[in-house]
Amino acid sequence: MATKKKPIKYTSREFDSIKSELVKYARRYYPDTYQDFTDASFGSIALDSVAYIGDMLSFYLDYQVNELFLDTATEYDNIIKLGAQLGYHYKGRPGSVGIVDFYAVIPANSTGLGPDDNYMPIVEAGSEVASKSNIPFTVVEDIRFDDSGNEVVVARVNETTGIPTHYAVRATGEVVSGQVRTVKKIAGPYEKFIKVKISNSSVSEIMSVVDSSGHEYFEVDYLSQNVVYSDVANRGSDSGNAPSILRPFVVPRRFVVERLKNVTYLQFGHGSESELVNSSVAEPSEATLQMHGRNYVTDQAFDPSKLMTTDSFGVSPADTTLTIKYRANNLSSVNVPVG
Repeated sequence: MATKKKPIKYTSREFDSIKSELVKYARRYYPDTYQDFTDASFGSIALDSVAYIGDMLSFYLDYQVNELFLDTATEYDNIIKLGAQLGYHYKGRPGSVGIVDFYAVIPANSTGLGPDDNYMPIVEAGSEVASKSNIPFTVVEDIRFDDSGNEVVVARVNETTGIPTHYAVRATGEVVSGQVRTVKKIAGPYEKFIKVKISNSSVSEIMSVVDSSGHEYFEVDYLSQNVVYSDVANRGSDSGNAPSILRPFVVPRRFVVERLKNVTYLQFGHGSESELVNSSVAEPSEATLQMHGRNYVTDQAFDPSKLMTTDSFGVSPADTTLTIKYRANNLSSVNVPVG
């Protein structure tokens, strides 16, 4: 004959209600074995201990369940991870971008009718400048004073002849807040989905990752994306209007960036060097959706983030040293006013 199931009240979740139910349970099912329910008895100590453990388990169970949902989560890192599942990419320390005018006084050429091109400087990308409030900024790309679009005005003239001796040239360029930093990380023996940790809490952007063999790793939105678009010099007749053009490149060496509150991780795939069978420049027929059953393409829709023919999700660095260059914003406020 089956044993009759004893009723248990599952709605009791805190200390007092759990102990009360335990006392009722003992009185109902063990009336001859246990009768001393005073606070000083050993049985009361046992009931208190069980109720105490039950209260703690209920608390942590509720807490963990709350942390599983974005609406109720309270821990900073958990909110970031839940947001990532919904497609949100946490950017870390924000950066401020602006347009800055650079001025240079250039000697006049032999005729005095314009600046001497031999003295035109170039402010190289990566140069650091600062605002009046000492907020550091980095030049994004080369600023050339020999650009024909720059504004040129007379700065100094010969007081006797009136012929210009120097010209003032204004060049415009883009800057972004922060300073460039470099860190080296040693990658040991081959490991699938290796993570590289950058402990600096002020990382705002990963600029480049290069291993000791000179191989460059590219940042992608997700590890299954194996094609990126990069600018290359335009050698055509229209180079004056478009000095560079975008080209698709297959990037077997790639990584994604995972940011938490004070730590940044570089997540690599689980492939090895022996799996590299793709060329560096993407062929259009290889960047399309896979067509099963035939070896030709009829669909005109290109998928630049197509999975590679392997499931390695990129190459994981092994037995090498990674040189990671990144931009860091040490200040919480990086905005500056006009001028």
